[in-house]
Amino acid sequence: MAIVTPRGRTSLGRGLPSLARPPAGLVVVTVLAAAACDRSHGAPEGQPAPSASVVSIGVTLGTCSDLSLCESECDAGSADRCRRLAATYAVGDGIAKDEARATALYEHACDLSDPPACVFAGQMHEYAHGVPKDDARAARLYERACNAGWAAGCYNLAIMFENGRGVALDRGRAEGLYDSACSAGAKPACERARGLRATRD
Repeated sequence: MAIVTPRGRTSLGRGLPSLARPPAGLVVVTVLAAAACDRSHGAPEGQPAPSASVVSIGVTLGTCSDLSLCESECDAGSADRCRRLAATYAVGDGIAKDEARATALYEHACDLSDPPACVFAGQMHEYAHGVPKDDARAARLYERACNAGWAAGCYNLAIMFENGRGVALDRGRAEGLYDSACSAGAKPACERARGLRATRD
């Protein structure tokens, strides 16, 4: 099943990548099963592969229908409510869109050990949504998600290492991270890892 985002992009479920540029905000959700993929063959022929992180993930995210309740639950330490509140501000669902506030809330949810929020915070920094572009910070956030076992974090971090964005260029490290995401069921990561191996053989 695909997840429909505010801008009509489809992405995939828990930890699985979609090869499309992340939107400014987060998502309306339907969780996907197993290891399917929108575009399992990377960039169209004749076009360069994406040079930046392209993974978006789907978990039961959505936005907050009761803003004050979400805020109080976030303040009480609920990572889920902080992430939903961030999505609410990111897309402007019933309130004025505020990407800077969304980014801060995603980071707060990340600090509360929510790996998807780490990925979304990283995307906000990587694509300068409400905050200055900061690839190094994005890479650190992706690494936190990856270290927590979230395949999308590993995939995004691999792209950063493959292209030397926010981190030193390290294709060997990128290959290992793609392998990790591949093991979690992200088919495009398997293909990217094979592609990197092919270039050094």
